[in-house]
Amino acid sequence: MRVLLVNIELVRRSGTEVVCCETARGLRRRGHDVAIYIQHEGPPAKELRAEGFHVTTDLSSITQAPDVIQANQTFPLVEAIGRFPMTPAMSICHDATVWFNEPLDLPAIRRHVAVDFACRDRIASAIPNLEGQIGILHNAVDLDSFQPRAPLPRRPARALVLAKVPSYLDSVRDACAQRGLELSIVGPGIGDEVNDLPSYFRSHDLVFASARSALEAMAAGCAVIVLDGRGFAGLVTYDVVSTWRQNNFGLRLLKRPVSTELILDAIDHYDAADAQRVCNFIRANSSLDQYLDRLEAMYREVIAESAENPTDRGDLLYRMGVSIRRIEFAWGLEAHTKNVRTVQSARDELNTHFEQRLRALEAELRAEFRQEMDCRERELEQQRQASESEASARESELSKQVAELRRQADLKAADFAAFRAWAAPRNLPRRIFHRVRRDLFGR
Repeated sequence: MRVLLVNIELVRRSGTEVVCCETARGLRRRGHDVAIYIQHEGPPAKELRAEGFHVTTDLSSITQAPDVIQANQTFPLVEAIGRFPMTPAMSICHDATVWFNEPLDLPAIRRHVAVDFACRDRIASAIPNLEGQIGILHNAVDLDSFQPRAPLPRRPARALVLAKVPSYLDSVRDACAQRGLELSIVGPGIGDEVNDLPSYFRSHDLVFASARSALEAMAAGCAVIVLDGRGFAGLVTYDVVSTWRQNNFGLRLLKRPVSTELILDAIDHYDAADAQRVCNFIRANSSLDQYLDRLEAMYREVIAESAENPTDRGDLLYRMGVSIRRIEFAWGLEAHTKNVRTVQSARDELNTHFEQRLRALEAELRAEFRQEMDCRERELEQQRQASESEASARESELSKQVAELRRQADLKAADFAAFRAWAAPRNLPRRIFHRVRRDLFGR
């Protein structure tokens, strides 16, 4: 079977790029002839070319019409359908928000498939007549590449963050530091993309990731806490793994803002035995072989449908015009939303700056006031001490004066007592006798 895979780019190790590469290799192992159309290329594209795949950014280089087209984004799919209008196509929606995944109602697209419930609902909202007909094709893992690691320790020792953006990393660092976990960080969020994730999983016990990266970490046997720049979901346990898989460990689960407290709580619920059960579930239900089996079945179905009911070229051309307008509108809406977010972000940044400046000024004024008050308090204390010293000296002087007055009073009291004793009536005859004797005898 000739299969044309369509992906917007093969530049780095991201979700759909990994899907495209693994699908191409898996289909070729099963005997299919695979070509790949992309709009932007990088190292992954060069690797596939080195392996003998026809990877192109120019659809005219594909001279033989494929039997089926499988696209991970609708924007490049429009070009592929324009090049091969009679070839049946499958559109797999991997993102519930981005503009280049806008669902398109084209007769050449025989199957609309979603990787999770959010993507399914996006398709149903854009193309209402497909309600109830949209299949779920979960992301898969190449189990041969992601072999189970050694059994997890009773308590985690090393943690790994697969960072898409850096916004939440401080909270992860803080939580890991509080729990004594050695932390490694890789990914585009810090400009350090790696191609040997299996080796990282073998040497780490706990992984912080979302979507496909989380799935791969679980398949390798790591305990996984789902979070990214969009929000926090929590620790994947056996009780929730099936439900969370339906949501691709992504958007609809990331409802709470990332915080150190939430991460600490998730770390504290780490359970090595439960993580092993999660690993067993993922390996039993999310293998690349199962994924390829479903793809091949859908290929056969859409090829048969197309043979029985060929695409109407006139209808296709009309709807392609409509689809281009839809993509343009989705792009404009996303650009507008980003501009609004940019303005809001700038406004928030200014508000934060002003608040910080106000707090700094308040702290500065408080410090100056406190300094002035301390200085005034010291002056008042010095005045108080001087006044106390002066009062103490005055009190001492007054005490001396009082003592002197008391001494003089005591002396006068003694003189007065002597005089009273001399002048007392009982002593009068003696005083007369002494006077007469002096007068008569001269003594």
